[in-house]
Amino acid sequence: MSDRFWKKMSYVFSLLPIGALFGVLVSLANLEIRDLDLWLHLGMGKFITLHGFVPDYDILSSTIAGKMWINHEWLFQVIVYHLFNLFGPDGLLKMQMVLVVATVFFLLLIGYNKDRLAITNFFLVIVMLLYQQRFTIRPDLFSLLFFAIYIFVLALHLDKKWALPVLFIVQVLWTNIHGFFFFGPFFVLIGVFSEWLRRSVRLPYEWNDSGKLTDEEYVRLQIIFLVVSLACFFNPSGVQGVLYPLRVLFSLGGENKIFFDYIQELQKPINFNTLWSLGESRYYKLAIVLSFMTFIYNRRRIDVSALLLWIIFLIFSLNAGRNIPFFAFSAYLVSITNLFNIDFKEIVPLRFSYKKFQYLTLIVFHLLMVIWIFEYGQEMTSRVYYDIDNYERKAEFNGGIGKEGYPYKAVAFLKENHIEGNFFNDFNSGAYLVGNVFPQIKVFIDGRTEVYGGKFFRKYNELWKDGNTALLDKEIARYHLTGALLNSSRQHIPKETLQYFYHAKDWVLVYFDHDALIFLKDIPKNKKWIEKFRIDLTAWKPPVVDLLKIGEARAVPFQNYYRAYTLESLDLDEPALLELEEALKIAPDYFQVYSLLGKIYAKKKNYAKAFQYFRVKLGVSPSDKEARFNLAMAYNDLKEYAYAMKQYQIIVRSWPNDPKGYFFLSNAYVKNKEYEKAVNVFKKVYPNKSKSFQDSIKIIENLCDQKAYAYAKEIFDFVSRVEGNNEDFKNDLNDLKTSKCLDFDIKNSCSDVCEN
Repeated sequence: MSDRFWKKMSYVFSLLPIGALFGVLVSLANLEIRDLDLWLHLGMGKFITLHGFVPDYDILSSTIAGKMWINHEWLFQVIVYHLFNLFGPDGLLKMQMVLVVATVFFLLLIGYNKDRLAITNFFLVIVMLLYQQRFTIRPDLFSLLFFAIYIFVLALHLDKKWALPVLFIVQVLWTNIHGFFFFGPFFVLIGVFSEWLRRSVRLPYEWNDSGKLTDEEYVRLQIIFLVVSLACFFNPSGVQGVLYPLRVLFSLGGENKIFFDYIQELQKPINFNTLWSLGESRYYKLAIVLSFMTFIYNRRRIDVSALLLWIIFLIFSLNAGRNIPFFAFSAYLVSITNLFNIDFKEIVPLRFSYKKFQYLTLIVFHLLMVIWIFEYGQEMTSRVYYDIDNYERKAEFNGGIGKEGYPYKAVAFLKENHIEGNFFNDFNSGAYLVGNVFPQIKVFIDGRTEVYGGKFFRKYNELWKDGNTALLDKEIARYHLTGALLNSSRQHIPKETLQYFYHAKDWVLVYFDHDALIFLKDIPKNKKWIEKFRIDLTAWKPPVVDLLKIGEARAVPFQNYYRAYTLESLDLDEPALLELEEALKIAPDYFQVYSLLGKIYAKKKNYAKAFQYFRVKLGVSPSDKEARFNLAMAYNDLKEYAYAMKQYQIIVRSWPNDPKGYFFLSNAYVKNKEYEKAVNVFKKVYPNKSKSFQDSIKIIENLCDQKAYAYAKEIFDFVSRVEGNNEDFKNDLNDLKTSKCLDFDIKNSCSDVCEN
């Protein structure tokens, strides 16, 4: 057969990965809805539709009511509300599919070259692997589509008359859909600045000529910049709407840095500990390395605008995981640009004289890509779980709304009973409450971090995470809170906060399940609901699960586990044990249960049984830090100090930055009467990794219990030298003075007092 035939066959086979890619993208875009922020968008979309205006102040909360809020996502909210109202969750997922397919289609057009489809296909697959991580119903989907359209127009069609009006329309839509709209003018500005560099600065190699525009194109690009910048002002808030996202962007330092510590999508995708890990962010790292290597390959003909785009979005993505798809798109663009003139011989270094071999090689390459795409798609879309509520299997990529991530039963309870008021709630449930029970219920906090600000979020953490009961009292009175929803669907409720509401005389529990607890303040307004729904958890019995209906299906009894965890946090150990027994009936290999069983039996001082359960959990999760701590403490409770030390040594080696491991190891050495080692370990951790004076007190007390007064004094003197005139240290001395065997003036030694 002729070379022409094999060339055609090579082209036909190059289309197969494209078809496979789009097929898998459609399936991946049908992931059940799990996003938290979506519900806030639905709630606001309903409000805007019903009232006919976009409020420029907060109306959703009881805590920041009336505070300025520039809602730059109002158009997205109206769109998703109407789709959800007309077609339910499937309507939103169909929208996601259309946006995803359209976005990747524009990327395909950007990189389409009949003779270079192998390169385009490969980098499109990398884009898919990174892009699909953000398949959530959010305004980001539109931003990524507009990103692709901008690249498509600026890279390929700058000379067309329709380029200007198209980008103007896109920019107006972008301005009213997502706060990242400023990227539109920014892209054009990169092009203008790059062209200025080519014309004004002597650049290396052939950079001055690579990608250089004609004078007409340069002028057109400057006009486009002015027009799309003007388009940004077409929003309900005018100048304020343009400036607001920029103010938010530049306010991410200072007190607002706290969001990067607590919100997962804002955390850095790569840090020093994960830099060389092949398991974490591997496709992101691959995209960085491969796109960088294309610059090395094309170093003599680098397009300055492509280089600037790559650098800027690399930095952008390194600062927050949610920004990775933007880098993926820019990496795709620069890789295609840099490899545009690559020769087949540079990929396959062997010298073959027959073109047939080249085409056959490309056919094999494309077939391997098809296999890779389908295997990845099958692995993702075959994930299923068992829905115990409905006694049926459910595929994650089969649409609908995922229940596990929302306090859906608790919110349904609020809706069905028309409960109203200002509610205290956790950060994760705020948006879901807004989307389902606003305006009957005003939230304490929701996902609008830029509106609440770092100072408020820090206070929220004091309430929710730290359980500051004195502050809780003040906030309840200040904001006239009449209810509280404590969400346990994605998290465990902090014990102090949970116990505050449960034991407070003026708060009554009216709802309890795996997803949340609801408390109502004992006031006349809530009387009818309290009388009807008051719950006594001391008499709690687990809901009956029909094992006959489950049959041989693999079901995960997370409902029982979460209820048990909450009950144990309230020291209701017997009801918790009943829940855990039910969980083991459903799935004896659900190993989360064993940690909680061990914890309960340790409280009962049945250390042998606690050890058995901790041992099982660690056996299946050897890299679980909490499980290893639990086993070590079980050894310690059994007075098997040598085994405890072994576990703590493993903890210190595996998690060297966790000071708790060092303190526990030091205490274990004390218990085993290895005092020199105890002191050495203590000095290693204090103050280099921690300055917890309370941990010091515990070690000193244990040394005094064993009459190792000289070592106790050595640690006490060491801490005193480190702390110096620290006021907090002086205040904590009161704790030391009241500690066992240490009731002495700080000028005296421990040995003097204890011997006397």
